[in-house]
Amino acid sequence: MSDLSSDQTGAAATGLRDVTMRKVTVALISLVTTVVLTVGKLVIGVISGSLALIADGLQGLVDIVVTGVTVVVVAVSGRSADPAWTCGRDKIEALAALIEATLLAIIAICIWYLALMKLVFGVAEVTVEPWFLGAVLVAVLADYWRHVMIRRAARETGSMALEANAAHFLTDSMASAAVLLGLLAVHFGFPVADTLATLVVAGFLSFTAWRVGARAVDMLLDRTDPALSLRVLAALQAHPQVRDVLVLRLRRLPQHHAVDCRVRAEVCGIPGLTALEAALARDIRAAIGPAEVLVSIDPQ
Repeated sequence: MSDLSSDQTGAAATGLRDVTMRKVTVALISLVTTVVLTVGKLVIGVISGSLALIADGLQGLVDIVVTGVTVVVVAVSGRSADPAWTCGRDKIEALAALIEATLLAIIAICIWYLALMKLVFGVAEVTVEPWFLGAVLVAVLADYWRHVMIRRAARETGSMALEANAAHFLTDSMASAAVLLGLLAVHFGFPVADTLATLVVAGFLSFTAWRVGARAVDMLLDRTDPALSLRVLAALQAHPQVRDVLVLRLRRLPQHHAVDCRVRAEVCGIPGLTALEAALARDIRAAIGPAEVLVSIDPQ
């Protein structure tokens, strides 16, 4: 029995290391890409005088900080539980996602202010060269590629920090596409289009900050989907031996849920108690998918 336990523990540790390495590798690739794209956007924005492109580049500076923090966070959160962290470090990723959302909201407010001031007090001249458009198009495609790559890694590893990054980079891609359309319109004689594109960038940032922040807060506060709780409750109450559900706690983890429940039920002896615990755990997993289930039964 001890050999089997050792094998299982070793396999779990190896799997955890593999998941952590996968998350860190993806985050590092994203960080390098972010640095290159941000420098390019800022340089072209200053040369052309495009406020939309400068705003997109300023957002990229936040991306550099956030992605750098993500590299550290996914490395730390991948460590196994210990006496100080008995529930693991999963919530560190939610905290990082909340910080990212806060920074995005601050940048969005600044961009809203600059764009509205420019719209009210006048539009400066913007110079558009063909290679500017090509560079922005490369940024659009690169951001979308990052979104796809990081979203896939987030789903495979259950990382909330990577999930927040994936949503962020999808916003970056859409914002850069808006900047590209604005520069094209400026090139064809509509100078106000650059300011309108800046407003679109601010709108995308605001939406992403809200969405990422709301999910992070839900995990930090252990708020879950009410429909899942009701599904678990229904699964427990449907069992013929269960007379009452005394306690039900449902918590979202990166890759699954943790369920803690206490019921009053009619059981006969230790074998009946064990069989009912197994049956209830099986019913809960059938209702919500993979879950860590702890069932406590008060015999009646």
